[in-house]
Amino acid sequence: MKLAAVDIGSNSIKLVVVQADSSESFTVLAQEREVVRLGQETLVNGHINSAAMLRATTCLKRFRAIAETEGAEKIAATATASVREASNSAEFIRTVAAETGLHVEILSGLEEARLIGLAASQGCTEKGVTSLNIDIGGGSTEISIFRDGEPLKLVSVKLGAVGLTDRFIRSDPPAPDELDALRSKIRGSLESPARELREQSWDQTTATSGTALAIGAALNHAAIVDLSELKRLNARIAALSLAERRNVAGLSPQRADIIVAGGLVLEETMNALAIESLRICDWSLREGVIIDRLREWERSSMPRPTCQKIDGVS
Repeated sequence: MKLAAVDIGSNSIKLVVVQADSSESFTVLAQEREVVRLGQETLVNGHINSAAMLRATTCLKRFRAIAETEGAEKIAATATASVREASNSAEFIRTVAAETGLHVEILSGLEEARLIGLAASQGCTEKGVTSLNIDIGGGSTEISIFRDGEPLKLVSVKLGAVGLTDRFIRSDPPAPDELDALRSKIRGSLESPARELREQSWDQTTATSGTALAIGAALNHAAIVDLSELKRLNARIAALSLAERRNVAGLSPQRADIIVAGGLVLEETMNALAIESLRICDWSLREGVIIDRLREWERSSMPRPTCQKIDGVS
């Protein structure tokens, strides 16, 4: 069975097409990612403007064509913070359906956390291990604790690299008072959820999505990120101008403008949860949607139990 998943995020839109044997086994046939910045201004103003909507529909048309060329039988499209926070989200859904034929499901923050955690648990964690995953998106941060593919705790916080950059970063390079205000906002937003999460225990920590992958790449493609290394990297990057950040080895030029905010969210989350190191995981929401849809398909395909006679009773 060939399936495709489209993740409409606040920073980028991503596609994966897979050949699936089961929810535990699938092969990636195609992957695409395009920076659309649907959350730029949207997360501050609460409205998706026409230019952002056009960028999104143009990208989604292309992604649908790729998925169909690969033979995808079903395409699951989901949207996250920038769409769920927008006052005109219904208009966006209607426009996408009319222009591309895709029917978009808007995920709640907790459902987003569940699907991302599912992917990280299955794709990057040993069986039988309790894991915590941190996912920093453009508009929100999702934190989950999973064991054996099942959630123990789900948290969604309105902290994202695009939204925070729009709200706090005005100077180039960022001014010290802007960075102080940004840190204060992050710490205040994490205080309550961190207290809840610390009531749980976990054996392993992972981090998913663009900010984490970018930080790993900037640290010489490190699979493991230590908090001490992250603090040094964040201090170095925050002191650079945007033009200089675009030339940092391993860092995508397209992420250079939002990496300061994203890096600080990861640093402060690790601080709040007393995490000294974590593993970078390249599975995230798309893979979580695929696994979840395959599980649903498997459950619906299971034969119904039959009643058997026992000692003459049926």
